[in-house]
Amino acid sequence: MAKSKKLTEKELTQVQSMLNAFNQLKMQLGDVVLQQKQIVDNIDKVKEDYKVVEKELTKKYGEDAVINPKTGEITKSPKETLEKVK
Repeated sequence: MAKSKKLTEKELTQVQSMLNAFNQLKMQLGDVVLQQKQIVDNIDKVKEDYKVVEKELTKKYGEDAVINPKTGEITKSPKETLEKVK
């Protein structure tokens, strides 16, 4: 039976170090993917909330209302613009 060979201590340490680094990076990537999903879910929630508020404001101020989100000013959209959109 042939005698088995082994890596030197330096080689073994180097290989183990690289494998540990690789595994840590995979874990970090998994964490980032989970964070991305949470952010996308949060964006979807904000979009849903926005639609509810938009519907309430449309009901209160009319479909022809144009709201400036910076100032809160409400103006009416010209009828011809609405007709073009429809």
